[in-house]
Amino acid sequence: MSETLILCATTRLAQTLRGELPAEQPLAEQGRVWRTRQALTLGQWLGTLADEALLSGIAAVPSTLDPYAEGLLWEEVIGASLTEAAPLFDLPGMATAAADAHALCRVWNLAPGGDLLSDEARLFIGWQAAFVKRCQQHGWLDAAGVQEQLLVLLEAGHFALPQRLILAGFDRLTPLEERLATALTARGVAVEIGLDSGVDRSSRQVLACADSAAECAAVAAWAAEKLAANPACRLGIIAPNLAGVRDRLEFLLDDLLHPILIRPDAAALPRCFNFSLGRSLAELPLIALALDLLALGNGRRKLEQARLSALLLAGGWAAAQGEADGRAQLDAAMRRDLAYFTTPLALLRLAEWLAEDAEPLCPQTTAGLAGLCEVLGESAERRLPGEWSGIYKRALRAAGWPGDRPLSSPEFQARRAFLEVLDGFGRFDGLLGKLSANVAVRRLRELCQQRLFQPETRGRPALQVLGVLESAGLQFDALWVMGMNDDQWPPAPRPNPLLPAELLRAAGAAHASAEVELDFARRVHARLLASAPEVHFSWSRADGNRVLRPSPLLAGLPLAVDAPAAAKMPAASQFTAAACECLDDAQAPPVGEGEKVAGGSWLLRAQAICPAWAYYQYRLGAAAMDTPVEGLDPAARGTLVHQSLEVLWQALESSQVLRALNAAQRQAAIADAVAQAITIFEEAQRIKLPARFRQLEAARLERLLAVWLDVECRRDGEFTVIAREQEVDLEIEQIRVKMVVDRIDELADGRQVIIDYKTGAAVDFKNWAGQRLTEPQLPIYAALVADEFAAVVFAKVLLDKPAFAGVADEKDLLPGVQGIGDEKQKIFDPAEFPDWIAVITHWRERLHAIACEVKAGRAGVVFADERALQYCEVLPLLRLPERRRLLAEAAGVSAFAAVPS
Repeated sequence: MSETLILCATTRLAQTLRGELPAEQPLAEQGRVWRTRQALTLGQWLGTLADEALLSGIAAVPSTLDPYAEGLLWEEVIGASLTEAAPLFDLPGMATAAADAHALCRVWNLAPGGDLLSDEARLFIGWQAAFVKRCQQHGWLDAAGVQEQLLVLLEAGHFALPQRLILAGFDRLTPLEERLATALTARGVAVEIGLDSGVDRSSRQVLACADSAAECAAVAAWAAEKLAANPACRLGIIAPNLAGVRDRLEFLLDDLLHPILIRPDAAALPRCFNFSLGRSLAELPLIALALDLLALGNGRRKLEQARLSALLLAGGWAAAQGEADGRAQLDAAMRRDLAYFTTPLALLRLAEWLAEDAEPLCPQTTAGLAGLCEVLGESAERRLPGEWSGIYKRALRAAGWPGDRPLSSPEFQARRAFLEVLDGFGRFDGLLGKLSANVAVRRLRELCQQRLFQPETRGRPALQVLGVLESAGLQFDALWVMGMNDDQWPPAPRPNPLLPAELLRAAGAAHASAEVELDFARRVHARLLASAPEVHFSWSRADGNRVLRPSPLLAGLPLAVDAPAAAKMPAASQFTAAACECLDDAQAPPVGEGEKVAGGSWLLRAQAICPAWAYYQYRLGAAAMDTPVEGLDPAARGTLVHQSLEVLWQALESSQVLRALNAAQRQAAIADAVAQAITIFEEAQRIKLPARFRQLEAARLERLLAVWLDVECRRDGEFTVIAREQEVDLEIEQIRVKMVVDRIDELADGRQVIIDYKTGAAVDFKNWAGQRLTEPQLPIYAALVADEFAAVVFAKVLLDKPAFAGVADEKDLLPGVQGIGDEKQKIFDPAEFPDWIAVITHWRERLHAIACEVKAGRAGVVFADERALQYCEVLPLLRLPERRRLLAEAAGVSAFAAVPS
């Protein structure tokens, strides 16, 4: 054993000390060769003692339960005690609390007992006895128990010990650690507490920031300024709530210190900073993908289509790069043709069906998916975790995991860590027994969630971002401690609920009380003050609407005079106004001779609302992906209403037939129309609705149609339905418009009523009197197709407030529809629209004007009301945030003309 051993509070401190040149090294030898410091954590050192005991035959140390195995055993013990009620409880959470309570009892010498125990404490005592009994039966022992047993052997005079031992980075010693120090001293070992830092404390200051975002920005700017002045300096950033600020801080540091990382091919380049907080192995994309693939099982279990879509579009398996386009096309087909809940086997059948008329979209991908399902399908029976481990390796190989591109260094390390977890899955055969396929994947996922992953860092980063505990014993050239608010520091007490609070407070156990946490925070605060010659503390004034206060431990420290200058992002500096060329993207190429523009009335509608919408969607062909929904989406329900009304009026034909029906006959006609409509819908969509769902949808439609026929019966005069779902094909300014008119009624005098069914509550026809017709379908037919017509209306087919809405040549022609010239009519100004002819002329002019815009290539991001873009499929292409920024920069310019057009 080395003459000096340094026992460290954290693994990070041990690694740091092993990499440093010892201070006692002779100057003549420095820079050449030196002996690595013996720096270990307490657990690592006791592990070497356990190996020594085993090899020398001193004693047979029981097998140590790792945290996951210990949690499983606690779950089993607690579940057995709760019997039938076990499924009602959070067993993993209770097991975690029990394991923590058991460790506290060992480390702090606690022995709960007496007549005044709470029900929880009594339950824990029973669980603890059963846990210890199970461990003794199988030769297991928890980690704290192993340490206690090794300490007994050490006190008995066993093991080779160092001459000198230094306890480094311990903010306070537990009774178990104090007992170790006493035993070592009794064995003649010189025990010292802490390493001498000798830090000058001349620079200490406190900065108040507006909020957490401003605090992160100040910290990142400080780090960039320090590293720019001295790239070799050692910097530290410490945050009590590191998990809460990690992502924001990491993005800022990336932007400031490594702007090249904005390039996709530079994502894996090494950083000059390192976060001590590792991520769960299960959160890493490559490992999450592997777990999701294994969760597919034999491919017969239904799951949400979104999960299959995510797998299809993810890299990391089969030919992810080579077949990326084919995968995207298969994903689009799945969204269009498969149900919300579907199976991997259904996806494979869809791929085969698509390949009948064309080249296969992604043959390697489908072969990988089929191979995965085949391997997992061979293992239908329950198996031990060790057996599942081998099956999972074969299944992932069949799926082509981890993909067809070279792995980055972090990905390679993550894959290695995952395979280690898989290899070790068999260690739980005795605890878990035989598992079903679903439970096996769940347990494997739990193991990966518990395994923290931190990629190996090359060299020693100049900047370390740490939690409070991970910073123990480390020294820096400059240090920034952020998040120093009174709700974070000192931390709130968290006494274990399974142990008596009085017992915990009396022992001074960790997190037992506010007094214990305050004492701990003061010790850490003093240590941080001595960790660097320059120490900055910061706190946030507010979190949203909540006012925050500084930690009381900051009292007495001088306030910062100036905050660090806000650093300008290198990426943003490349896009200054002087360096950018402004392009007028509001003008698209005009419609060429012979060019066909699809979209019909929807094209004119989009052009009227926002020209860019019309250009992107109908001329360039951009469209939103289909979004699968469970059951029927609003569009499908609307289609069913249209189809039901079409079939119904095909049978009724006129108001005379409708009024001649009695209640039973009317209901029978409605039921027959709905049944036919659902059948037609199923055939068109190539689906079969579940029987119960079909029954419920039929009842909804029958109730809706019955309410609507009551509205039809209130119409004055007779009418005949002369057209249902009539297709119309015409040209406006050489723009072909193809549309479908829901229904045309002929009145007794030969005039016509044009009707468009609406199943949504919002119906807007006020725009018919404006310059831009945002609901142009009915005006198109009225102004450019029909000859003699008396009204243009929407039929609001709703259970709540069904009605006609629109405009007519005269009043009382339809219930609730006002006529031109009627005093109650407020939409068409009598001065501008004195008669029906004026309305038709206005529509004709405005429709031709909008069509001319399309023909001329007008495509600016121009609109009157952003709410009108609610159903725009190409909304991301409109770059509305950029438009808002331009509006803010050009104050005083109208919203409609803010973007050049």
